[in-house]
Amino acid sequence: MTTATEAPASSGAPPSPGAAERRHARAQYLGAFAVLAVLTVVEVGVALIPGIPKGARVSGLVLIAVSKASLIALVFMHLRYETRVLRWTVFGPLLAPAVYGLVLISDATWRFLR
Repeated sequence: MTTATEAPASSGAPPSPGAAERRHARAQYLGAFAVLAVLTVVEVGVALIPGIPKGARVSGLVLIAVSKASLIALVFMHLRYETRVLRWTVFGPLLAPAVYGLVLISDATWRFLR
């Protein structure tokens, strides 16, 4: 199906200027989908394989989840093309819980060893 601004493919006219960008975007989205599918399979494997210690399992699952969320933000939310400052405003708050957790762990360790 063609729009009013595109010439039919059979007319011999060159493709519209946006055709290459659409093909590139489609390939990028399909690549991201493939990576997400592989990460999901790995995630299920980590969750179901017996013998993995609980701490390693939880750490692995959290790492995979953060990787998937970052990929979705970069590709589907188009943060890949934004400025570094805007990316930090999105990804920066993800560091706050990690820092808070480290502070709580160090405080609990200090109180326990005192």
